[in-house]
Amino acid sequence: MGPPPWAFISRKGLREVALWLLSDRPMNGAELIRAVEEVTWGFWRPSPGSVYPLLRQLEAEGLARRREDGRYELTEAGRRAAKLIPWARGPRLGGPRSVEEVVEELESWALYLADVAATEPERVAPHRERIRKIAEVLQKV
Repeated sequence: MGPPPWAFISRKGLREVALWLLSDRPMNGAELIRAVEEVTWGFWRPSPGSVYPLLRQLEAEGLARRREDGRYELTEAGRRAAKLIPWARGPRLGGPRSVEEVVEELESWALYLADVAATEPERVAPHRERIRKIAEVLQKV
């Protein structure tokens, strides 16, 4: 899942996309520009004149810090801010990278299934036994 097209309409859109991408791994400005271009399939390539002031702003706000290698990484406050981005709560591109991300993704999918079961039970009914077996496996963890 990537940023929705409307995320690019404003400067806030770049901020949200940058927080989302930096929550995956530290990046310098050039890497961030390339990552935005990749996740948008070439639709958007932010300019250095937008990205570098944003990185400095994130640093000034305590959401990111510049490492010795020139890459920016999110602080704990930055990670919390990234988790508040509504469209960034679903599965990530490339799948989860840590146990914490797996648990977050499982929680998201469980909430999704509960919503579908409440509103369209006929869609979930054929899969109830398999869902029950998955729940049993998770109970053993």
